[in-house]
Amino acid sequence: MSVKFKLAKKKKNPSNPQGGSQWHAIPVTTNRLSTRSVCKVVTRNTPTAPTEAESTFNLVCDGIVHELQQGSSVQLGELGWLRLSFGSEGVEDLTQFDAASMIRNVKIIFTPSKTLMADIKNGLEFENVGVVDEGFTFATTKAYLNYKETGQLPAQGGTGTTTPGTGGTGEDEGDGNEGSFG
Repeated sequence: MSVKFKLAKKKKNPSNPQGGSQWHAIPVTTNRLSTRSVCKVVTRNTPTAPTEAESTFNLVCDGIVHELQQGSSVQLGELGWLRLSFGSEGVEDLTQFDAASMIRNVKIIFTPSKTLMADIKNGLEFENVGVVDEGFTFATTKAYLNYKETGQLPAQGGTGTTTPGTGGTGEDEGDGNEGSFG
């Protein structure tokens, strides 16, 4: 099995625009599975019906909300743990702190189990599926290097549109607006 990635430039130090950049691998999501699809996959060689698994999964999700709101950390079997996290504005005088207006960025942190991570990494391979530079996606490293050498875009294989959000930030892709060359 191989995980697909593209190479994209990222600033060495985001707070120093003159500090240069380096090439980094960014993951490419190739598919999004619905809960129903996952339940079909995990029940395929079992006597459990996919609808039963989906119903149970939805019950677990409902219970997680309440437990996280109570400040609990929740284990999801061999998947790992969920917990709440947030940030806040700071105050000089603690009597001036107002949780309702100053706590922000509430999010859920997922910490995978060691077993899950070991299972995922076992036999994992990586496949380069392109290079992103200045908002363009080149299908191969060779196509990108050829463009840099000649200044000529490949004649076939792309729409010429740009990829918003890929200016070296490593943001997820897949919004359907990628330019593809090579």
